[in-house]
Amino acid sequence: MVDIKIDKILNSDPEIDYKNIELLKASVLESGRIIPGRITNVAPWKQRKISKAVKVARFLALLPYTDQH
Repeated sequence: MVDIKIDKILNSDPEIDYKNIELLKASVLESGRIIPGRITNVAPWKQRKISKAVKVARFLALLPYTDQH
């Protein structure tokens, strides 16, 4: 279920920031849900940073809340 693109992006140790839309799009499902860390095998601290960045990007309208908007 995990996309190879997600593993490649997360394992390359990118800067996790709300402005890094490519990373955030890769860590969100089509339905708008954030992919859990147990599926992506990301460290817990990194998963918390990704979740926070996705929520900030959604609030600033850089990412949609769902795919249907």
